[in-house]
Amino acid sequence: METTGSKLTDLTDIELVRMAAEQNQAAYIVLYTRYNVGVRSHISRYVAQKEDIEDICLESFQKAFSQIESYNPEYKFSTWLYRIARNTAFDYLSKHMREMTNMPTTSINEEIAELKELPATMHNPEEDIINQQEYDKWLTNIEKLKDDYRTVAKMNLIDNFGYKEIADALEMPLNTVKTKIRRAKAILLKMMDYSDELL
Repeated sequence: METTGSKLTDLTDIELVRMAAEQNQAAYIVLYTRYNVGVRSHISRYVAQKEDIEDICLESFQKAFSQIESYNPEYKFSTWLYRIARNTAFDYLSKHMREMTNMPTTSINEEIAELKELPATMHNPEEDIINQQEYDKWLTNIEKLKDDYRTVAKMNLIDNFGYKEIADALEMPLNTVKTKIRRAKAILLKMMDYSDELL
């Protein structure tokens, strides 16, 4: 068994995915071992609690393995897996915030759709690719913000925290939070090449 395991670890992701699609449990284990640390790290960008990160990590792998046959080998397996992990984390945050506020939450994708004046009902593969690219660019640009702007931008745009929740968490005056978020959005929109009129 150990010999088989050592051979499996030498295989490429695509070879392992092909075996996993044939219900080879050892291939699942190797993929999990290869990426679980990276997936946890990726999730920790959006979720703070260690227990939640662990749960989301396991759920992400369950989702990935349950739909392993849908993986397109033209793309890196890690990219596909991390996207599932991120979406799972966002689903968790959205549900968590709704439970806390009893209100529906909006995602950055929806905000981008509003900025581009795209009806929410319009969906096709090309738009999904565009939205994904825009979304990834949005996240990258948030990371480029200065510390104080980056913190409030992440809390508001990624974690969906309201102004008052951010003010309480950071022990910052409410008006200061509003100003920082507005400035952060203005900077982000310029980075994204959107017009300031969209603010």
